[in-house]
Amino acid sequence: MYKRLLLYILLATPFAGMAQIAVTSNPGPGLYVALDWQAVPGATGYNIFRKTPADAAYPATPLNATPIVPAGTCAAIRALLIHGTDSTAWKLVAAGLADSSVLFNPCGMNGALSASKRQRLAVLAGSNLSIALAAGWGYEDHSVTNGTAYQYKIVAVGPGTTVATDLPVSAGVPVVLPAATGVHADAGDAMNQANWGLVTGAAGYVVDRATSPGGPFTRVSPTPYMSTFTHHLNGDTLVPNALGFVDFQHYDTAGNPIAHKVAGVNVNGPLNGTTYYYRVTALDFFLRPGTASGASGGVTPHDTTPPSTPGNVSTSVDNIHGWVQVSWTQVIKDIKGRVEQPDSSVSYKLYRFTGSGNPNTLTATLVATVPPLKGIHGVDTVDKYSGLRAVYGDKTWWYRVRAVDVNGNTGPWSAAASAIVKDTTPPAIVKGVMAKGFEDHISVMWQLNTEPDMAQYTVYRSLCHLGQWVNCNRPDTCRSWYIGTPAYNTGVVGTPGFNNDRKGWPCPCSGTFVFLGTITQDSAKRAKAAGHFMYNDYSVPPGSPLCYAYWVKAKDSSGNESGTYPIPSPAEQAQIVCAHLRDTTPPEAATITGLNALPLAIVVQWIGPPSQDIRAYQVYRAQGLVPGQEPPLANFTWVGGMTVEIPPKTPVVLTAPYHAPSVLPCDSIPVQAMPWMSQGAFVDRTVQPKLTYWYRVVGIDYAGNQTPLSQAAPISTFTFSTKAIPAPVLDTAMVNATPCSVQLTWTPAFNAAADKGFIVYRSTTAGGTFNPIVTAPVKGATYTDTQVTHGQTYYYKVALLLKTGQLSALSNVKTVTP
Repeated sequence: MYKRLLLYILLATPFAGMAQIAVTSNPGPGLYVALDWQAVPGATGYNIFRKTPADAAYPATPLNATPIVPAGTCAAIRALLIHGTDSTAWKLVAAGLADSSVLFNPCGMNGALSASKRQRLAVLAGSNLSIALAAGWGYEDHSVTNGTAYQYKIVAVGPGTTVATDLPVSAGVPVVLPAATGVHADAGDAMNQANWGLVTGAAGYVVDRATSPGGPFTRVSPTPYMSTFTHHLNGDTLVPNALGFVDFQHYDTAGNPIAHKVAGVNVNGPLNGTTYYYRVTALDFFLRPGTASGASGGVTPHDTTPPSTPGNVSTSVDNIHGWVQVSWTQVIKDIKGRVEQPDSSVSYKLYRFTGSGNPNTLTATLVATVPPLKGIHGVDTVDKYSGLRAVYGDKTWWYRVRAVDVNGNTGPWSAAASAIVKDTTPPAIVKGVMAKGFEDHISVMWQLNTEPDMAQYTVYRSLCHLGQWVNCNRPDTCRSWYIGTPAYNTGVVGTPGFNNDRKGWPCPCSGTFVFLGTITQDSAKRAKAAGHFMYNDYSVPPGSPLCYAYWVKAKDSSGNESGTYPIPSPAEQAQIVCAHLRDTTPPEAATITGLNALPLAIVVQWIGPPSQDIRAYQVYRAQGLVPGQEPPLANFTWVGGMTVEIPPKTPVVLTAPYHAPSVLPCDSIPVQAMPWMSQGAFVDRTVQPKLTYWYRVVGIDYAGNQTPLSQAAPISTFTFSTKAIPAPVLDTAMVNATPCSVQLTWTPAFNAAADKGFIVYRSTTAGGTFNPIVTAPVKGATYTDTQVTHGQTYYYKVALLLKTGQLSALSNVKTVTP
């Protein structure tokens, strides 16, 4: 605070420095005469000449042996500014020449200074001998005799200009400075300005304050440095210009009034509403006080500062009633950051506008006057004007708040806060939705809504189960889903079938809808006019076998959306359509898990990667011509197969190669693959005895895409052994938090020479059927299952598949809940 005040005084204009003076110290030991002068442009030094009044002329030789120049080193400056423990002069220079909050290093005081700092240094040197000596603008004459009158002349070296002459002084006889004249004061807001005339020979002044003309007076000026004022506190020109001091209330960083020390005494105020009187005392170069002036006329400061701007103005719209609630933060400070006195004395005026422009030129409607309260205002500031909701479309209103203090000072307008009173009628549901699949995307179109305020359409996607979207929250609404496990009669005669063992498989559902994108009403109109689809979904995974559900919702310019969300209403469910990609990706090859020779027959068993659109498995055979050597691929011919059916239908043994229909409906594709879609068996009854046969099994999907025969692993009958394969040991099943997944580890390790890999099985119930979840045997001893749901308990087992086609028994079970 002291540094800020000192800077304020030193920066005031015009400069009120001292003229050249010669002043004696007090009589006694160490008697000397001090000289101080103002710098002369172009001077390289100064010489001092002395004589008595009786002498006719000054001597030709100056008192100083060499010209007086500024201290040239930091050590010399420190020696002049610091005397033992007294570093007052050093601190004055550091603070007086500071830049904002950065103190100045006094060692640079005689270097290249800006004009402003040069002027500030001159003010300091005019009132402090140590600073004047260091700057080269002062001199101490210790050769004087007590009681003797002297005259001094100061000459600038270089220009040869006489700075001053015949400066009178009597050594050891101090002169008491006269009282300041013309003392008067102006009142402001928590501050007063005192002004007075210049006292000849004064190096500084002390300003005192009292609440009555007769005192007691308290010093309020922290430094003797004063400046010439050109204006009153209210901005009017001060005629004539006069020395002055501003007495103001100090505040802490929070804006609360605090006391500040002046000459070791705590000083408060000036307080608004209290009358004050001021007196001024001049100080000589040795800071000896002169005669105190009389008291000025009484002045009373008043609060004229408006409160600050209400902050955090916000609105909340009650669209049920069409009302607007406005809230803002309590104002506790004025625009200068000072706490309003008394506390919580600010009231508010709430206004409504039709625009956000200049509130001084727009028509303002007063909504409410809110009395002083602490905290957040908003409980009673509800605008219930009946015309807030427009007849058609949204209506935007703007609200501003002004704070008013107890003295009637009105603060600035707050920022404008908008409130949109909505049209709350949603558009009709979208009808006539159609979708068509292409090789890399699915396109969607629909009938356009006719509401005049239609803004856009939102497209959502989920999955279809057997040609319809199935709500997961109501599993009983889905189609019948018979539960069973395949039972293959591998005896003399038999066909594949299902045991209805009711293992408790959950009814499949489609899952939630995910947002795909939006299209504006104008864009949709242009697309329809051009005969194009309105939305193209390129986010479908390439080669996906699934059927996808598409749901389109309408939204008007007020943000009202048709129907319900996230679950479509019954009327909307009727408009959901299913579509799939134009599939060109064949399924992955099946792995033969068993090849057993029977009398006049061979049973081929296989397992394939789970896939929702698998339609059939086809078996190819070739006769082994060379022992232990696989026949050429061209020798393999179709011998049979089995369709994949959804229960209660049973798989059909193929009597001819399967050919896909020309049109693929979604009605045949489930949302999830089940065990019967990856396991199968076929009895080959066209074999001859005592021959070796090789087999390959390939899958074919609903679109007719068949696994290339070359990708199917061949297996021959003679490689089978009756020796059982030990089951693996499932060691751990741990949950990974990010992303949510389950990591499994087992033994033994993968043996590339003998093993084809490991098959991982999973169930959601302890006694349920375990289904394979890998699309190919795992060539390792660890697997991470990322297709898990948080909170669902899973049960895992592992089996080893050899290159010979033999499959081990299932391992122990591990249970985990992500």
